[in-house]
Amino acid sequence: MKNTDPQEIENSSQPSSASVAGGAVLADPAVSKFIPGAWFKKNWPDYLLVAILLAAGLVVAWLPVGWTRDLKRPAQAPNYAWASFLYTLLFGGAAWWLWRSRDAEERFRQRWLALALLVFLPNLFNIWLRYASPLTATDPRPLFGRDSDVNLYLHYGISLTQGQWPLNPLGQYIEYPQLSFPFFWLGAVLSGSNPETFYWVFPVLMTFCQFGAAAALYGLGLKLGRARAAFLLAAWVAGCPAMLIFGYTRFDAAPAAILLAGIYLAIPGDFKGEKGLAAARRFSLWAGLSGFLLAVGALVKWLPAVVWPWLAAGYWRTRNWVALRNFAVVTVVSGLVLTLPFFAINSTALLYPYKFQGSRRLIGESVWFLVQHTFLDPTKSIPDKPWGEPPKIVLGNNWLTLMQVGLTGLVFVLALWRLWQVREARPAMTRWAAAGLIGLTVFTLANRIFSPQYLVLLCWAWAAALILRPVGWKGLLVTLGLMALAAGANFEVYLLGAYPDTWVRDSAILFAAAFILSGWLLWRALSRPQKD
Repeated sequence: MKNTDPQEIENSSQPSSASVAGGAVLADPAVSKFIPGAWFKKNWPDYLLVAILLAAGLVVAWLPVGWTRDLKRPAQAPNYAWASFLYTLLFGGAAWWLWRSRDAEERFRQRWLALALLVFLPNLFNIWLRYASPLTATDPRPLFGRDSDVNLYLHYGISLTQGQWPLNPLGQYIEYPQLSFPFFWLGAVLSGSNPETFYWVFPVLMTFCQFGAAAALYGLGLKLGRARAAFLLAAWVAGCPAMLIFGYTRFDAAPAAILLAGIYLAIPGDFKGEKGLAAARRFSLWAGLSGFLLAVGALVKWLPAVVWPWLAAGYWRTRNWVALRNFAVVTVVSGLVLTLPFFAINSTALLYPYKFQGSRRLIGESVWFLVQHTFLDPTKSIPDKPWGEPPKIVLGNNWLTLMQVGLTGLVFVLALWRLWQVREARPAMTRWAAAGLIGLTVFTLANRIFSPQYLVLLCWAWAAALILRPVGWKGLLVTLGLMALAAGANFEVYLLGAYPDTWVRDSAILFAAAFILSGWLLWRALSRPQKD
C-alpha cells in the first residue's frame, strides 16, 4: 500500500545523512585532489601558467649566449633589453591573472616542484649552451673559458685541495672572507681540478644556491600568506635573462640564500599550532639560528651582516629578551668560532680581504662617480672601463665611506623613528626586517665600488622586502618593473664596457632605478600600520 503519512513523505524528500556526508567529502579539497577530474579542473590553469613561464625562461636563457663576442655587443644590446622587458611583462600578466583568481593564494601554497623547474631548467640550459658553444668559429674552447672570475675560483679551489691558503696569480692572498673557501674547494673537488669541467660544475653549484634563495623567499611567502607573490618573484629573479650570467659565474647567490634563510627564521610563524610559552621558546630558538646564519653569511661575503642592527632593534622593541639574547650571543660566538681557527693559521691572510677592499678607490660603476662626473669634475673624465678608476678622482675614500655609512645610518634612524610604536611581534619583525634589507641595498648602492654581480643579492633582498609587507599585483608589477630596469641596465654596463658614452648612461639608469625601488620599499616598510 502506498505510504500517505505526511511526516514520512517530508522525510523522504530530504537528502539522506549518507548523501550529505558524501557531498561534504567530495567538496573537501584534501579529498578532491585524489579525484582526477576535480583535480584537473582546479589545477590545469596553474600548470598552463607555469608551462608558459618555463617556456619563456628557456627562450630567454637561449638568447644571451653570444654576449662575449665583442663586435656584436652594440647590435645585441637592444635584443637583451627587449627580452628582459617582455619576460617581465609576462610575469606582470601572470600576477594580474593570479590576483583575479579566487583561491590562487591557497593553490600556490603547494608549488615547490614548479618553482624548482623554473629555477633549475633555464639556468642549467644556459650553462649547457655556454659550455657547449665554441668561443669562435675557429676556436673550439667553450665560451666559459673567457670568464676570468671562474678561472680565478678554480685557482683558489686547487690551492685549497692542496692544503694551502689561496693566492691569486699575482701572489696576493684571496680577497674574500674565509667561508667562501668551501665553495671553491667543492668545485675543484667535484671537477677533479679540470678547468673544462670546473667551468660548468661551479655554475651548477651556484644554481643550487639560487634555488636555496628561491626556497627561502617562497617559504617566507608561505609563512606570511603571500605565496603567489613569492612564487613569481623567486622565479623571476632566478630566471631573469639579465641576471643569469652573474648568478652562476660568481658566488653572490650563496650569501643571498643564507641571508634570506636568516630573514625567514627571524619572522615569527604559527609553529604548527603551538601557542604561548611553547611558541615563544620556538621563536627564541629560531632567533639564535637566524643570528648563526647572518654570521655565516657575513663570513662568506660580508653584506648579510648589514641587516643585523635592524633585527636586533626589532627584538628589543618587541621585548623578546630571550630572542634578542640568543640572536646576539649566537651571532658573536659563531663569528668567533668560525674566525679564530683561521686567525691562528694565518692572521695576515685572514685580514687581507678587509685591508684590500678598504684600500680600493672610486671606480666608474659607482653612484659617486656619476656625482663626480656630473657636478664636480669640469674635465668630465671617464675611465676606459666601468670597473676602472677614473683619470681624476675628486672624492677621496674617507668622504665616500662617510657618505655610505651616513646614508645607511639614515635608513636605521628612520626605522627607529617610525617603527618604535609597533610592538606586536610579527608586524614589528616584518617591518624591521624589510627596513634592514633596504639598509643593505642602500649600503651596497652607496659603495664606491659596485660590481655587476652585486645585483644578484640586491634583487633577492628587494624581493624579500616586498614580501615582508602586504602586496597586491600592482605593487608586484612595480617591483618587477624597477628590478628589470636595474638588472637590464646593469647587464648592459657590463656588456658595453668598451663604449664609454653608452655605459655611463646605462649606469645612471641602474642607480636611478635601484634607489627609487629602495626608497619605495622603505616607504612601504615604514608607512602606517596595515593588516599584517
